[in-house]
Amino acid sequence: MTLRKFFKAIWKILVYGFAATGVILVVGFFAIKFHITDEKGVVDSHNNDFQELSNTSTNNSTNLWTADSVGTLKTIDELIVYLETLRKTKSEMLCEIQDLGTLYPKNASTILNEYTIAYNDTLTKKMLFAADLQVKDNGKEIPTDCDPKQVSEEDIATSLDSTVGENLYPWINTDEWATISSAITKDKEAIDTAAKKAEIDPRLIVANLTVEQLRLFHSQRELFEKFFQPLTILGNATKISLGVMGIKEATAKQIEERLKDSSSPYYLGPDHEHDLDFSSNDPDTERYNRLTTENDYYYSYLYGGLYMKQMMTQWENAGLSISDRPEIIGTLFNVGFNQSKPNENPKVGGSTITIRDKKYSFGSLSFEFYYSGELATEFPLTID
Repeated sequence: MTLRKFFKAIWKILVYGFAATGVILVVGFFAIKFHITDEKGVVDSHNNDFQELSNTSTNNSTNLWTADSVGTLKTIDELIVYLETLRKTKSEMLCEIQDLGTLYPKNASTILNEYTIAYNDTLTKKMLFAADLQVKDNGKEIPTDCDPKQVSEEDIATSLDSTVGENLYPWINTDEWATISSAITKDKEAIDTAAKKAEIDPRLIVANLTVEQLRLFHSQRELFEKFFQPLTILGNATKISLGVMGIKEATAKQIEERLKDSSSPYYLGPDHEHDLDFSSNDPDTERYNRLTTENDYYYSYLYGGLYMKQMMTQWENAGLSISDRPEIIGTLFNVGFNQSKPNENPKVGGSTITIRDKKYSFGSLSFEFYYSGELATEFPLTID
C-alpha cells in the first residue's frame, strides 16, 4: 500500500466514523424529543395485591385510642364495643408480628418498634403486608401459631432477637445497601431541606433515591466495587439521566416550566414559582451543574421532590389522592409525566430491577423500602 492510499484509507475511516457518530446523536436526540426513551415499564406481578391493600386502607390512621374518638361515644355500651374492638385489633396485630418473628426476628422487631411508637394499626398493616409479600416471594409461609388471647408487647419484645439471621429483604443484606444507606444518612440535612421546600415527605425522596441507586449499583457492579463502595458515596448518573435521582434533562425542564404555569394541573401555587429560578443567563449549563455536581446533591433532591409533588398534585386536582401510596408515586417517578394519567385503578410497576436474582418493579421496590423500616430513625414513616 502506498503512502497516499494509506492516508486515503485513514481519511475514509475518520469521515465514516464521524458520520456514524452524527447519525447516532441525531437518532438519540429525536428518541428523547419524541419520548421514545421514556420508561414504559411493566405492571408488577403483585399489582392486584397492592390495589386490594389500598381498597381496605384509609388515608388516616385507624388508631382508636384518642381522646377525640372516645369523646364522641354516647353510651357506655358503645364504649364497651369500642374497647373490645381496640383490644381485638391490637391482639391480632401483635400476633402477626410474633408469627413473623419466628422466621425473621429482625423485621418483626422493626415493625414492633414502629407499632409501639404510635400504635398506628394502618401503618403497621402496611409494614406487615410488605413483609408478607416478600416471605411468599422467598417461597415461605408465615406460621399462625400465636394465640391472640395470650399475646403481649412485652413477651414479643423479649422473644425477638434482632441480631439473629439475615434481613427479610434481600437488598438490605447487600454491600450496595450498606454503602447507599451510609451515604444517605450523611445527606440527611440536604434531603430534609429539599423536602421542606417541595412540601413532601422526606422518606418519599429517600425511597426513590434508594431504588435509583440500587438500580445503578446493581447494573454497574464493577463501577460500584472500584469507586462508590470504597468512598461510601452515591452514584451520580451523567448520561441520559442526571444526578443521584436519575432525572432526565427534558424532565427537569418540564418540572421548571410547570412551577410557573398556573393553568397546569401540576401547578403547585405561587409560593413555588421561584423554587428553581436560575442565577445565570445560561440555564442549560446551570441545570446540568445543579444535577451532576459531586458531593452536593441538594438540587437532585429538590428536583426529585418537586417532580413527585407535581404528579401528586395532578392526581389531587382530578379528585384522586395517591398521597398514601408510595408504590404509585414511585411508579410515576420512574415512568414520567407522560404516563401519569389519573384513574381509580392505577398500576404498580415501572422498569425492572434485578437484585440477587430477584426481580422488582421500580414502584414495588419503592414501597418495600418505605415500609421496610430501614433508616426510620433518620427519615420516619409518616404515610399510613
